Amino acid sequence: MPFLEKIMLFVEPLGLALLMVYAYSFFSRSARSERTVNIVMGGIFGICAIAAMSTPIEIADGVIVDMRNLFVGLAAAYFGLIGGAIALLAAGVTRVMIGGDGMYLGLLALMIAAGMGLIWARWIRIRIKNDMVAYVALGLAISAHLVAGLFLSASVRHVFFGAVAPTLFIADVLGAFLLSTLIGRERAFITERDTLRSAASTDSLTGLMNRDAAVSNYGKVPRVKDPSQGAAMLCIDVDHFKTINDTHGHLRGDKVLVEISARMSACLRPDDIFARMSGDEFVIVLNHLSAEQAHAVASRCQESVATEPVMADGVDIDVSVSVGCTWVPGKPGFNELRFSADEALYRAKEHGRNCLAFEKKQGPLTKPRIRTQVAA
Repeated sequence: MPFLEKIMLFVEPLGLALLMVYAYSFFSRSARSERTVNIVMGGIFGICAIAAMSTPIEIADGVIVDMRNLFVGLAAAYFGLIGGAIALLAAGVTRVMIGGDGMYLGLLALMIAAGMGLIWARWIRIRIKNDMVAYVALGLAISAHLVAGLFLSASVRHVFFGAVAPTLFIADVLGAFLLSTLIGRERAFITERDTLRSAASTDSLTGLMNRDAAVSNYGKVPRVKDPSQGAAMLCIDVDHFKTINDTHGHLRGDKVLVEISARMSACLRPDDIFARMSGDEFVIVLNHLSAEQAHAVASRCQESVATEPVMADGVDIDVSVSVGCTWVPGKPGFNELRFSADEALYRAKEHGRNCLAFEKKQGPLTKPRIRTQVAA
């Protein structure tokens, strides 16, 4: 193989690698889900594989070599089964369209590269602590596609392993190392960004949302047209929490809050909004449900706390909560709902605590038609 062709085997994938990292950076920051990122990046890696096949090196009639296997293997390694399958499909279809005597072996090599990328991601990567070593291991894994050359005819096989395979091997390892390093840095940045965002929207003690996150998530809830469906808010206070802190200490008091949060969380749906507002005050927002369903959830939350004492550092602490719940058809404003639920909470405390005060409002919060139910 001429020296210039060997150089091009390195230069072309490295240039495409830089473009892919920019693409990954853009889509990973703007996409709403990891699945979307995997699909888009699988397509981009597939396009890069196609681009690599547009300028191949032909070592025999219908037998071509290029860097397509690297891109397919990397897609599988970093973007999972979905990303790898999309890149494999794009490269495979293109290779079939090119045709030639080496078509079937080319498809075999693509499948080996994709499979080794998945194996690296699922079983090899987690066993290697050093990133640099892991990236080299990925290149070695992807280069397993070279074994497809064993099925070439004797004369072509001699040329392949004597002049081409060593260069492809180096290009696979170098390309995987470079691209993995760039993607790894981008992922580290994204992880750090997400950690900071989570810290800004999460209560550090309980792991629940904070007030700002609750308001933001409620704002994203779509409105419903069914008049029997609405939104409910539960305002929850831990009964005599100051006494618990004074008697058992603040560390045990913190453990009480964590346990209470866990018990009430078990009563909720995944999309329900649960936030710690401050101290021993919690808020739960239930969306798209009837008044009867809201009352049932509120009852379960209130009863789940008082069912048994909280064990904190070997001490049983009797705990209960007072719950004020308001249900309103449609989607009222967060602050209006909060004000109404706070009023219900006040009535629950007046009733003696460890109970639920439930209000079903028949219309907008400005209307006075309210049915109040207090359940011990």
